[in-house]
Amino acid sequence: MVTNLYEKYKAEYYKDLPVLNPLSFILRKAELGKNLTASEWQWLDQHQLIETKDMIKNLEDYRDSLLKEVRNELVQLKKNQFVYFSINTIPTIDSEIALILYKVNAQERLADSELRSVGSDYHRYLDFNDRKEKNGITEEIPFDDSAEKILSKIEHQTLLCAIDIEWLCNHNAYSFLTPLKNQFSHLQSKYRAIVQDGTTYNPLLLCHILQKQEEKKLPDKTETQYLKEKGFIETLGIVQKIEFSALKEKYRATQIQEDDITHHLYKVLKKLDSGLPLSEQDINYLKKRKLHETIKFAYKKEADSLMHKIMQGQGLRPDDVAWCEEHDFVEIVFLWLKQDFEVKHRQDTPESPLYSILKKLEAGKRLNDDEIVWLEGEKLLPPSSKIYITHHILEAQFYENEFQCTKNHWNLANASAHWRKAENSKRALSQTDDLDFKQIKPAKLRAALLTTRGGALRDINHLDEAEKCALEAIKHFPDSHNPYTLMGALCYQTGRYDEGDRWFEEASKRGAEPRDQDAEIKRILRKKPDQALIDHLLKKDSHRFAWVKAFDKKSANRKR
Repeated sequence: MVTNLYEKYKAEYYKDLPVLNPLSFILRKAELGKNLTASEWQWLDQHQLIETKDMIKNLEDYRDSLLKEVRNELVQLKKNQFVYFSINTIPTIDSEIALILYKVNAQERLADSELRSVGSDYHRYLDFNDRKEKNGITEEIPFDDSAEKILSKIEHQTLLCAIDIEWLCNHNAYSFLTPLKNQFSHLQSKYRAIVQDGTTYNPLLLCHILQKQEEKKLPDKTETQYLKEKGFIETLGIVQKIEFSALKEKYRATQIQEDDITHHLYKVLKKLDSGLPLSEQDINYLKKRKLHETIKFAYKKEADSLMHKIMQGQGLRPDDVAWCEEHDFVEIVFLWLKQDFEVKHRQDTPESPLYSILKKLEAGKRLNDDEIVWLEGEKLLPPSSKIYITHHILEAQFYENEFQCTKNHWNLANASAHWRKAENSKRALSQTDDLDFKQIKPAKLRAALLTTRGGALRDINHLDEAEKCALEAIKHFPDSHNPYTLMGALCYQTGRYDEGDRWFEEASKRGAEPRDQDAEIKRILRKKPDQALIDHLLKKDSHRFAWVKAFDKKSANRKR
């Protein structure tokens, strides 16, 4: 063995030395791939073993070069998508992981013990490549969900959709044309896409265009131009008819039955679809054919701008409303009104009574009895709602104006009552500020004015003055239930519950309805929940006053 090393490293002259000599050691160390020390190089120099030294030096340089080469390769292989996140550091040449990197790069299957070093998609990727090969796919297409879905469709002999074929076009995957042969052939026959001799064309692109028509999707300008340039005139005619039909569907012009692409409607709809403005002649053309829904698409930009204003919480100007009504966009006005009057949750159409009611309120016009009954039936007149307040403001203003014209004090009583409901108690009080009650006759009118004044005083917490007004009203006209109801409410509000019960009983004797008492109690509890009053009412009649539990703090705590 050692003799062979002497020959290999050009040191035959020393082969007769004892077995255990320095040169024997140095040569065996070199053969083991171990780098020599400085003293070992010096020994070779001392014994003038120049050729031996050069050979060992060349071997060391070669090994260093190989090691550097492998290290650089491992750095690059570590970047492979299947190991990038699972292997944290660059492995050494002695690591078992190094071989795994080379195996992954060569797309070899791994043993179970090696799988922990790669991502979970690695073997799925290998299966993907096997499936590509099996189906005759030769291109380097991306390994992604789209590619796998397309392969799966090919394997199950399922027709590809236009999006699939577009993906193939984008990746120049022409080998898919073989499994697509039957589908493509059917489309060519159906849409008369006959290839003329000498015509060069992109079969994948043509297949994509035809499949889009099959799915009733409109061609874009590039696709239409492609058919024209390549001489697919019959196909283009069929495609344009399909496009015409789709455009009529899209722009709600299906009343027109003709499908001839020379029809002027086709040109108008193409303009709309391209985002081009329609001329006045085009608009008149649509108007004559009563295509009102189609015309609305011509004003989509303006309509969208108004919708944006509403969504931003801005109101419509009078000229905005006029534009909407002129161009049949009343649904935009209705949306604004519903939002403005805080009923945007309603799904009513403009044909609903709600639209005309909100328009009247917005215009400052009074509602009639039928409209008020409709609102109440729809539960759209709860106290404090904007519709409720606006309605009562208009009523109050009406009665104020009536008083100015007639000087009939009943109008003041009505105005005051409506201002209170509109939550403007100071304005309600001002209706009776300057009255000389002694001069007002008959007694029933005097009592009504005193009662409404007392109610307004109660609203602003002038309870003693309010009580004086109520008692004065009872004195002048004891047959009306209203001042008794007011006294009952004042007693409840000041903690005199038993006395309040007696006043409410007197009011009932004179025609007051239970809802009158309930309204006053709700007014008290909404302003400030009174637990003692709640307890009093539930103790008095838990069934009759069950609704007060909604204001009951103790009940709410028990639920929590």
